[in-house]
Amino acid sequence: MSQVTKTDALSRHDFLRQLGFQGAALMAVYCAGQSLTSCSAGANVTPTPLNSPVTVDLTSAANAALKNVGGYVVTNNIVVANTTQGYVAATVVCSHEGQRQVQLRNNEFYCTAHGARFDLSGKGLNANGNRGLTVYKVAQSDNVLTIS
Repeated sequence: MSQVTKTDALSRHDFLRQLGFQGAALMAVYCAGQSLTSCSAGANVTPTPLNSPVTVDLTSAANAALKNVGGYVVTNNIVVANTTQGYVAATVVCSHEGQRQVQLRNNEFYCTAHGARFDLSGKGLNANGNRGLTVYKVAQSDNVLTIS
């Protein structure tokens, strides 16, 4: 077994200094490549249009969150929300990178994946939401919402 002599060993300071510049350069190249890939992949994101209307029964226990303003449920890839403007529905698929993480937060649609924000009409409110969000028509008849 070989032993390291004091003359062969790097000091901790020298090791970290050498690693620091090379490691930082490698991370910069990696991160730049990842961000370019993410942006180009998100350019072709389109939510699936509704083939037929979706109904939501407001009396169902599964939809109990819709009884309160600020509550929402996700059904059939649609976020159905009770807002200060009434019931609204939007695709759960974020236009930024196609993540299925859109929810209602502070009376706006919000994607938890990268922070994309949209108003209740689907208009983007920040750079990640600039492509907008598909919002559907909601009609209420008694205790049934019809989304089309």
